[in-house]
Amino acid sequence: MNSNKFSNPKDAFYWIDPTFDSYKLGGEVKNGILAWNALPEINFTKKVPTASGVEASIEYLDKYNGNIYGQSFGNGRITIYKKWRVELDSTQRTETIVHEVGHEAGLAHTQEKNDEIAVMRRLGFNNKAYPLKDDKAGIAKKY
Repeated sequence: MNSNKFSNPKDAFYWIDPTFDSYKLGGEVKNGILAWNALPEINFTKKVPTASGVEASIEYLDKYNGNIYGQSFGNGRITIYKKWRVELDSTQRTETIVHEVGHEAGLAHTQEKNDEIAVMRRLGFNNKAYPLKDDKAGIAKKY
């Protein structure tokens, strides 16, 4: 767990940087956000035109930041980098969004070694673009 927590988890608003649409990737970002709606504790209800006052704000920067695909900063702020767009396949891009939104919902990296029960793993991919068993348990405990 981390100290982040959605203030309105059952009526959560989100913003997606329009730049994603210029690469035809806005749908993958939206799917990653809405994947959390499968949990009873979270419901993203509305995409809004500005980033203020939202539970998740996904910004795109068309530059590299080392080996980082995306980064969570707290207060709903997530930045996705060029490496995400260029190097990952569709499932991995969506899984990255699920992972970063998980940080904003209050989840930290969950295990010492990578396994297949969490999208919140520190390294690598499960190629499952949705919250898994350990993620669901963490959200249930947090909310």
